[in-house]
Amino acid sequence: LVGSDFATFPESYAVYRESLDATALKQRLQEYLLTMVEQLRLPEEYYGALNQNKLVHFLQSELAYRMWKAERAGALYREQPFVLGIAANRLKPEFPSEEKVLIQGIVDVYFEEEDGLVIVDYKTDRVESLEQLKERYRTQLDYYEEAIERLTGNKVKEKIMYSFALADTVSWK
Repeated sequence: LVGSDFATFPESYAVYRESLDATALKQRLQEYLLTMVEQLRLPEEYYGALNQNKLVHFLQSELAYRMWKAERAGALYREQPFVLGIAANRLKPEFPSEEKVLIQGIVDVYFEEEDGLVIVDYKTDRVESLEQLKERYRTQLDYYEEAIERLTGNKVKEKIMYSFALADTVSWK
């Protein structure tokens, strides 16, 4: 669902945020997911493995709301592949600087807000803290930032990791 189209679930996210409780949201989420299974857009085994409570928690977050607003404005981009060429000595100082290394990856989500771009990376790691997660993936998100800035010509104002294990976000500039 996280990579799915926010415009289709629910129809009025702003109304949901103000009026639906978690039980009603979970019911709507389950209906939505079952429709995706029926349309063969979500394999049944994935449906069975989803922790719907964690998805509901995510959908109630401020991050999901920001993403929904960006989707409505046509400014939400999912699963953006990239290839980034960097000097080899950025990986290890002893590598020659004139050598190039290609880094490739896929940015889970990025979106535009009035004052800049936001990168979002979803994590399922079981960690003790958000800081542990941030330290583990800081370099990865720095590469994502560089790639998205080169791709768009716009500045990244914020990098966010959403931890499904901790049901929380860590954010930095």
